[in-house]
Amino acid sequence: MSVPRAVQPWSDIAIRHLLDRTSCPVCEAALPDSPCSTCGAELVGHLAAELWAASESAAAALVARQDALVRVSHPSRATAAEPSAAPPTPIPQRMTGPRGATGAAVTVAPRSSATVQSVLAVAGAGLFAVSAVVFTFFNPDLTDHALRSVIVGLITLLFLAGAWLLARRQLQFSAEAVGGLGMVFIALDVYALSQLAPTEVSPWVLAASGTLVSGGIMVVLATLTRIRGWLWISLAGLTLAPAMLGYAGGTTLSATVGHLGVAFVALALVETTPALSPRFAGGLRLERMTLATIQIIATGTVLAQTGFIEVTTTTGYWLTITAVVTAVAALALLSTRQLARNFWSAVTGAAAMAAAVSLPFALNLGAHGAGVWYLSVAPAAGAAALLVLQAVAPRLRTLKVRSFLAGAFALAGVSVLSPILSAVLLGAVTVLTALSGSDLGATGVLPPDGVLAVVLGLAAMSAGLGAFSVLARRRSATRTDAAAVDAGSLPVAAWTASSAIWLVALAALTLACQPVFPLWSRIAIAVGLAVMFSGALVAVPRLRQAPLNMRLPLVLAVHFAVLLATVCSLVDAVVAVWAGIAVVATIAVIARTVPARARFLHVGAGYAYALVVFAMALDQLGVGTIALLCLTTSLGSIGAIAATFLRRLAPPAWYAILVVTSVPFVIGVAQVLFERSGWTALSTAFIFLLALTLLNTRRVGLGIVLRSIAAGLLVPSLAVVVICLGAQVLLVSASPVTLPVIAAIVAVVLPGTGLIGSTLSRRGIVLRDVTAARVAIEASTLLTAVIAVTLALVRVAAGLPTTLIVLVILGLGAAATSVWAKRRYGWWLAAAALTGALWCLWAIAGISALEPYLLPPSLAAATIGLIRTKRGFRAVPLFTTGLVVAVAPILVVLAVSGTGTAALAPWRGYGLVAAAWLLLGLAVVLGRGSSARAESLGVLQLPTLAVAVAAGAAGAIQGVRFGLGADTIQTGGVPLVLLCFGIAVAGALPAVLGAHGIRVTVSKQWKLTRIRWLYAPAAVYVAVATWSAIERDWFTIWMVWCLMLAYLVLTVVVAWRMRTHPASLPPVWFTFVLALVTAIVAWSPRDLRVEWFSLPMGLFLLAAGVVVLTGARVHPDTADGRDGTVNSWPARWSGSWPLLAPGIVTLLLASILATFTDPQTWRAILVILIALVAILIGSSLKLAAPFLIGIIVLPLENVLVFLVQIGRGIESMPWWITLAVVGAVLLIIAVTYERRAGEENSITDRLRDLR
Repeated sequence: MSVPRAVQPWSDIAIRHLLDRTSCPVCEAALPDSPCSTCGAELVGHLAAELWAASESAAAALVARQDALVRVSHPSRATAAEPSAAPPTPIPQRMTGPRGATGAAVTVAPRSSATVQSVLAVAGAGLFAVSAVVFTFFNPDLTDHALRSVIVGLITLLFLAGAWLLARRQLQFSAEAVGGLGMVFIALDVYALSQLAPTEVSPWVLAASGTLVSGGIMVVLATLTRIRGWLWISLAGLTLAPAMLGYAGGTTLSATVGHLGVAFVALALVETTPALSPRFAGGLRLERMTLATIQIIATGTVLAQTGFIEVTTTTGYWLTITAVVTAVAALALLSTRQLARNFWSAVTGAAAMAAAVSLPFALNLGAHGAGVWYLSVAPAAGAAALLVLQAVAPRLRTLKVRSFLAGAFALAGVSVLSPILSAVLLGAVTVLTALSGSDLGATGVLPPDGVLAVVLGLAAMSAGLGAFSVLARRRSATRTDAAAVDAGSLPVAAWTASSAIWLVALAALTLACQPVFPLWSRIAIAVGLAVMFSGALVAVPRLRQAPLNMRLPLVLAVHFAVLLATVCSLVDAVVAVWAGIAVVATIAVIARTVPARARFLHVGAGYAYALVVFAMALDQLGVGTIALLCLTTSLGSIGAIAATFLRRLAPPAWYAILVVTSVPFVIGVAQVLFERSGWTALSTAFIFLLALTLLNTRRVGLGIVLRSIAAGLLVPSLAVVVICLGAQVLLVSASPVTLPVIAAIVAVVLPGTGLIGSTLSRRGIVLRDVTAARVAIEASTLLTAVIAVTLALVRVAAGLPTTLIVLVILGLGAAATSVWAKRRYGWWLAAAALTGALWCLWAIAGISALEPYLLPPSLAAATIGLIRTKRGFRAVPLFTTGLVVAVAPILVVLAVSGTGTAALAPWRGYGLVAAAWLLLGLAVVLGRGSSARAESLGVLQLPTLAVAVAAGAAGAIQGVRFGLGADTIQTGGVPLVLLCFGIAVAGALPAVLGAHGIRVTVSKQWKLTRIRWLYAPAAVYVAVATWSAIERDWFTIWMVWCLMLAYLVLTVVVAWRMRTHPASLPPVWFTFVLALVTAIVAWSPRDLRVEWFSLPMGLFLLAAGVVVLTGARVHPDTADGRDGTVNSWPARWSGSWPLLAPGIVTLLLASILATFTDPQTWRAILVILIALVAILIGSSLKLAAPFLIGIIVLPLENVLVFLVQIGRGIESMPWWITLAVVGAVLLIIAVTYERRAGEENSITDRLRDLR
């Protein structure tokens, strides 16, 4: 029994008639006005409201009856039925209550959703218009300009008349679509008119005239016919007409005036357009928003063009700019009565400030050699204008004061931006010059009076902002609670005061960079500023209690002043030492300006700079670099040791001293890499003593992290001492002596960590710190061992014999660690060290092949794991690691270098394929038997099968090497693609069998049968090997094409199998990606068109989605209620977008792109026809994806065809005929169904109802 439709035809008709507000309910005549001009029925008032309420009740009853009918006839779909049936068309806005009544009117909001027929109407009309354009402008047989203009005019009249007729028949959306295209052709008519201009008249004049005339006429026609598209475009055209007149002037100034006229006309139309709203529904909000947008764009264009106005004199130029900006300010002020009040208020403030700031530039100070004083004049003008605008703003009631002041502040900031950047540049140049060793400062940046101009400019703006803040605070203080209080005055006053302090601080720092002053005076000014500001912050109560935003500028200023003095003092070494003392003392003073919890930073900075001063003093005495660095490190270490025992020193300050001490130590350790001496041994020995002190002390603040770091430094520092002493004592390279000594230290320390921990515990250190220290000692000791082995390998003087000795010592020490320290990693470390020793022996013997180095330890590990597993121990990781290490590196070597050039055959690849089969056999043996030992060995079957799958990759790798020619092979007349395919299959078969074995093995232990990626490696192996054999040979191309087809078939099979079986094969997207890459490889010789590949891929991917979309039964494990994922596609997905869109896009995308790269007429027509079929299928079956994708493809393909230029690959005649036919079909369908919308459910279903 078929399911009844959601709304039966008779009920649909009844509902539409009951809720129809576009016709009279008495005589059914059209209702342009009220009362009805045919029967005289009064449709406004209480009676009309009562009639409308009764109609709504009747319609709701019909909808409820139809829902009950659906539930009775098919209970299983009762929950899926629509909750209510809505009328298929928007409800017209008619039959309101009495004017002025607030509750009598009955209004129903229309559903804001486009319909399918409306989209079809737009698409059809668009295609028809494009076909007309192609016929008119790209037809090689139509070259006469007059005839072309006549044809365009006739087409314009055709579209306008068609829109008028459709509007008369109440087919509103079709009328809007066709009318919009008519407006496009009116624009073409205006363009044709502009080409008739005489030589002495600009074409823009005729274009503007045509736009004004046509725009005015169309506004009248739009009002009469109620076609809003005509009104919208006509208002936009009328607004743009002044710009055309401006372009006719041929100058930037005229264009600027024209754009300014556009903005004023838009403003006027925004104010007058609401008068037309009674003729249209919706209040013409879209039109007003469009006009406002044009006004904003025109205003922005005016401001952008001001810098390009052609004026001969500087004074005239700046006066013109001031006038233009003033006009923009007036425009913005008038616009505050309309839309976007906040925006236009901000523009008003910004434009007014810009006018005030630009006016002083008309003085042309540069002509008198005083151009640098603009750095003072512009900020002063901005500050003065800021105060004036502050006083004027409250008197302009349409302004949003906060937005207005925000715009003014923004431009005021621009006026002071140049002095700020100049001050920053002066400071940067002063610092960089000092760092380069010169005491000239910023001499070449500005003239001598330029620095003063910058300082005065900053001071002027600071004064203006300060005055603004004071006035704002006074205004807020004089307000009463009953008065209207400006909520933003206090915050504005606060941040303007803060900004004023910032500018004062910057001005003071700029003064310290005056290059006219000698070096010592600049340093004295900077230090004096730091001391003065610090004293003010500490001693003045109002500053001391001020909020952070007021104190922060001065706090940063004192720190920058100290930094400036420090950098400037480095120019002269003698001055640096004595100035350094003053700097260190000043750091102690400025530390009082920050909270006590942050003063440790100053302690660290002062301690660090004191060490630097000490180093500079040593340099003055002629001490060498290494000795200087080591003595500084020693002094820092002594100071750190003393600070450790000084209990009154706060922990943060102590930490800062330790951090500072570590810096020269790290530099000294880095120096060991290049030069080793007794001085380094001395400083490192002091660091060793410091670390030992930190390890044993119980000082307050010594946490677990610091103790662990100290413990970790013991063995490395001792090793550095050994290396440096060896270099100092021995005349030859000390590596053969020092490296075994370091290895011996490691071998002694590792087993003795337990004794060290016991000693620390007896000193009263908590167990947690003892454990962390022991772990740190072990970690640093192991790191030292690694470094020792690395040095033994890379140092030429050490060589392999020394490396052998070091590894043997480390192996013995690791074994002792496992025995005495009870550390299990010792055995692993011993095995690694002894294996390295074995490798050293092989290297000394001259063996170079990989397998002798790799297989003995890896197979030994696998064998040990097998034996321990058989005895009941957990040794699966060891067994797995042995197999992986035995196979994975050989695979990598095979991929990189193959078997070797001297090999007679690719034995390495063949051997790995054979190993895959052997591992598969071993897995079968491990899975047999039912005894206890057999069951214990069964746990090794899974890793064995996994490694067998990985080893099967050797077939693919060898096939790739054959295909790329990296390895030679005698084909014997057999095509290379078959050989590559065969060797890949030889490796893929054990991978497939291994994957099957893993599934069977896992299913016995856990319920993980849905592991879908097990068969993926085998599929990749075959594909990759076959790809490499591609060449320009038909057999090879068709062979790869068949492989693509096989993967596509597998894609559909996977989707089909998911209907009745759990998902066990790779996901559909994975096999499709393999098919895609295979298609790209087969297409790469460029002997086949792209459609040979895109069409099969698209069709097969569509078939995979259709399997689920058509309601095919899905296996319960696949459709378990969870949301669909990429891996589950197409299962657990619903709707046409996820199921059909991938296939449709694949079907069309390649041809669309090929239209641009390889334009062919048949290809463009094919794309259009496929899009048409998709549109028709989507609209008839209510499928959103094919419908919308087809709609999108139509204009996209047309754009691409125009980009490749019709006539170069795309013939114009078949193209415009195709577009005309398709457009006519779509337009006829749209109009027909819109006329039948009231008779039955049809294609007018809304887009959101498509699935």
